[in-house]
Amino acid sequence: MIETTAPTEHLGKIVVSSTLERLEKVAIAIEQRGVLWPFLLFFPIFLSIAVITAKHKLIWDDEFFTLYLSRPDSMSGILDALRTGADQHPPLFYYLIHQVTSLFGTSHLTLRALPMAGYALMCVCLFYLLYRRTSVLWAFLGMTLPLASSAFYYATEARGYGLVLGFCALALLSWQRVTSLSARRGYWLVILFVACAMAVSSHYYAVLFVFALGLGELARTIQLRRADILVWLCFLGGAVPLVVFSKTILGARTYSGHFWATPIWGSLMDFYPGMFGSLANVLILGSIPYLVALLRSESHKESYRNEICRFSTYEVVAWGSIAAVPLFAMILAKTVTHGYIERYALSGIIGGVVLLCHFGFAVAPRLRSFPLILTSVGLLYFVFHSIWLIRIQGLNVSALVEQMQLLDSHSSSPIVLSDITIFHQTSFYAPRRVVRNVAYVTDPQASVEYLSQDTIDRGLWELRPWFPLNVVPRKTFVSQHREFLVYTYVGSWSWMTYVLLPPQYQTTLLDRFRADILLRARRIGDEPENSADTTQSAESGGSLFDKIPKDGPSLCSQWMPTDHFCDVVEQLRQRAPQH
Repeated sequence: MIETTAPTEHLGKIVVSSTLERLEKVAIAIEQRGVLWPFLLFFPIFLSIAVITAKHKLIWDDEFFTLYLSRPDSMSGILDALRTGADQHPPLFYYLIHQVTSLFGTSHLTLRALPMAGYALMCVCLFYLLYRRTSVLWAFLGMTLPLASSAFYYATEARGYGLVLGFCALALLSWQRVTSLSARRGYWLVILFVACAMAVSSHYYAVLFVFALGLGELARTIQLRRADILVWLCFLGGAVPLVVFSKTILGARTYSGHFWATPIWGSLMDFYPGMFGSLANVLILGSIPYLVALLRSESHKESYRNEICRFSTYEVVAWGSIAAVPLFAMILAKTVTHGYIERYALSGIIGGVVLLCHFGFAVAPRLRSFPLILTSVGLLYFVFHSIWLIRIQGLNVSALVEQMQLLDSHSSSPIVLSDITIFHQTSFYAPRRVVRNVAYVTDPQASVEYLSQDTIDRGLWELRPWFPLNVVPRKTFVSQHREFLVYTYVGSWSWMTYVLLPPQYQTTLLDRFRADILLRARRIGDEPENSADTTQSAESGGSLFDKIPKDGPSLCSQWMPTDHFCDVVEQLRQRAPQH
């Protein structure tokens, strides 16, 4: 048995070695074609997937904030809405969205165009961050890793996170150019200042990225034994939005007492596994034993030391500090803001990608074929996974159509819709007659009592002048309707099912759709004393819902007349059988 298997094993090693050598030669030939081909490959793949996704994805809760708050014609109008504290994005982000939609028309694509551009900018900056210190293929790997990660979701979400990633990566690139004594130092200093300012103007938590860069510059100051005053002044660009918009920031702090995103230390353990996604985790974890074995190998120790010595200490400190942004965000949330969710620290993945690619370049046995294989696998995963997600989006549209049909069959009765996502989407995509009797009932006290947060109830009420939603205080609604329907679910975002209990109410199950249920509620007793109309004190103006006609096409068709996706949703609704 030994005599027969040994030659076979030897032959197998020869075949594998020969294949890897040929692959290495192919990779070398590819790399010698210059630096243009990565962009010719990256942009068609990125843009095709991103554009299709952005055009055919339903707007969801947070994106409706972007749509509605970017509609005022002036910065003062946007500031009036943000002074309520109901949304924590900086005003400049909404103003930029307003300019884009004013220039190109409002649509699902234009609403998400800036985040797409920001995400693409991050990928390009990652390429140039890695290109000079590694090689074209390793830079291309760093450029494409964000596509295969879960963070790609924010490339097509109409919020500031895509822009944050783009400007943060640009700030790191400009800092690298400035500290490497580039011939165009003045040019890069200006970019560093603007990038820091724009990053924080896209999301306030981006100041933590500037702080991480500052730690790298502090290490550089110690290493050089002198301070580079111009670089430190450029970092002050990140402080400009905090000073200019300080009043809106203070207004947002009023929501911190019962904010929905409670900071939990244990969630830090989920940040990188969640953001890098399943494929990246498999590749990284699968490579660790292999790379550790290489580090212990005498033949690779010297080359590893040589590669590491090429990096300045302050650069490694900056990369590590950026990768630690989730930790900084958690400390800030625990001590000051009392709000943390993984996307607030999204810029940390820039440090993670840079560290991984530099480390891989230092220890990989085959410097060309190794990144080529990883990049090819990552791009294939990105394409097929994106196609699957696009199909899922089609199923989400079908589900919304069925829910609209269910509500349409009961549109003559007052309906409390406490599933906030369905309430947002139905109010926007359904014809006006379907939603004229649909309301969201607010009660911050009940929300705190049963859900430990009042973000939604307070926010929707205070933003009534800017949101075309029928939002009614609980006491007002109950006094007007002794019997009504409730479309809700039992979960962490709806308190309604917890209060529809005897002896105040008698409920009957009428229908259900997946996890949502349709109830008929009849008040048979008096409301408890603690159901006081606490939202009345927050009156901030007339309701936009009351100013919109109760008949006619959906708001999607009215506000996005050239968007074909609005027509698709309406055609599906008309063809769907009546519930």
